[in-house]
Amino acid sequence: MRRKIFLLLFVAAAVPLIGILLFLRVTMLGQQQELAQNRLSSVVSGVIGFYDRNGTSVLNQVKALADNDDLKRTLLLTDEIGFIDQSALIKKTERQLELLDLDYLAVIDPKGEVLAQGHDQSVFGFSLEDDPIVNEALNGQPVHSLAIRDIRGSDELLTMAASPVWFKNRAIGVVIGGKIIDESYLQDLQSLSGAELILLSEGEIKGTTIPGNLNEVPIETTANAFTSVQLAGTPYKFNSYALTNFTGDKVADLMIGISTYDLKTVYDRISMIFIIFALGSFVLAFVLAWSFSYSITKPITALAEASSRMATGDFEVALNSRRRDEIGKLINSFNTMATDLKDYREKLVDSERMAAFTQMAQKVAHEIKNPLTPIQVSIQDLKRTFDAGDEDFPEILNNSCNTVLEEVSSLAKIVKEFSEFARFPSPQLQREDLRELMQSYIGLYGIDVESGRMIVDFADENIIVTVDREQLKRAVHNIVKNAFEAGGETGKVEVRTYRENEFAVIEVKDNGPGFSPMAKKNLFSPYFTTKAEGSGLGLVIVKKIISDHDGVIEISDDENGSAIKLKLRMSK
Repeated sequence: MRRKIFLLLFVAAAVPLIGILLFLRVTMLGQQQELAQNRLSSVVSGVIGFYDRNGTSVLNQVKALADNDDLKRTLLLTDEIGFIDQSALIKKTERQLELLDLDYLAVIDPKGEVLAQGHDQSVFGFSLEDDPIVNEALNGQPVHSLAIRDIRGSDELLTMAASPVWFKNRAIGVVIGGKIIDESYLQDLQSLSGAELILLSEGEIKGTTIPGNLNEVPIETTANAFTSVQLAGTPYKFNSYALTNFTGDKVADLMIGISTYDLKTVYDRISMIFIIFALGSFVLAFVLAWSFSYSITKPITALAEASSRMATGDFEVALNSRRRDEIGKLINSFNTMATDLKDYREKLVDSERMAAFTQMAQKVAHEIKNPLTPIQVSIQDLKRTFDAGDEDFPEILNNSCNTVLEEVSSLAKIVKEFSEFARFPSPQLQREDLRELMQSYIGLYGIDVESGRMIVDFADENIIVTVDREQLKRAVHNIVKNAFEAGGETGKVEVRTYRENEFAVIEVKDNGPGFSPMAKKNLFSPYFTTKAEGSGLGLVIVKKIISDHDGVIEISDDENGSAIKLKLRMSK
């Protein structure tokens, strides 16, 4: 009961606590994710803004160069005379590349032919008329875009801008410039935004601000998809931004991320605090549940033990309690009941004792009355013949004396039986081997065993019991004697011993008529007998002996006879 109450209270306290902890954990994890995403969204906005401003800046630089009067004069002169001072234009382009801090700069004529390159002075004269950015500028539209260009034999990703060179509402050439997007560019973006950046082109890492060797980046490149990933031993949350050209085609992916190490550290610390709090709460719930269940079950256990003692006849039991709740009232009621039962038992014992004395007196009077009548008649006949001077007086005297002596012997026998029953001693217990004890007793019935009137079947195993050897023999003798008398002259008796659970059993069977309902009800009642010569004390003595040995008597009968089992607890 204590275990059940404890489990009930502990579960009742633990389940809500576990629910709260799980709710807090999920809530905190969600808040951590939300906070990280908000921070990342803010950073992404800053990076994209810087990227767009950088593209606009390159376009403004290119526009300013396209408005340069010296460049216009050079392009007009070239257009008019078909000749250009190539060396001077290349040097001027190279100088402008350095002044504007660009990585790519080229001057193109109206036909799309490259006149000079500042980033690669030795290469010119080739056509870019198929380049969509150049075509857009030749059509009179300034444009900035993302593109891949060959710079000194290496394909580079650039933020590019192209602007037409105008003279009297016609384009006399194009200036196109760009800035390489490399790790230096990413470092500038990082210093301004605080974000970690990874540049991917066709699934290959072109640059990153994250230290270490990143061979693979398991990041979702879908737009607006947030990805949590562990890189170089540090947790990050990334968002992908597609870098497109002016036509909207994706050229590369810029992965923008933030380290969530600080958030994870805070979350882990808070989680540890929650775990410690949870453990402390569980310990507290355990202690409180155990204490409360103990406070409930202890008095109930004491009540159960006291009830068991009372069931054995110990009415002196009393429980102390200072409780004022329902259990305290129950204990007080139990104490009152114990006192009342004690008083009732004393009255009942007195009443039973008086009834027993009355019954015994009636029985003794009845038993004594029977021999007194023939004694009285014999003495009266003797006196009458003596007074009459009857010549047969000697013969009558002899007969009367024999009658008186016989009845006096009967009186002595009655007195002896009642005397023995009244002063029946307490058992002197000692450990005995039941098989050896029964074999020593059955030796008295050697003739019956040889003739087949008694069948003996003793267990082969050693069955140890704690008994008074002589009293147990007497109980068995009374049972066996009754069994022979029940079977008559042709009766047979079977005596067996065996183990039955924790009991050692002595079973006596006969083939007599069995027990009547009246006999079953009163078989062990004092002075009850079905025999004309019986005193009614034989089975009462058996019951007292077995009761004193804390044993049990069982009776049964059928058409084949009756059986009585004497069951004694085995010794450990």
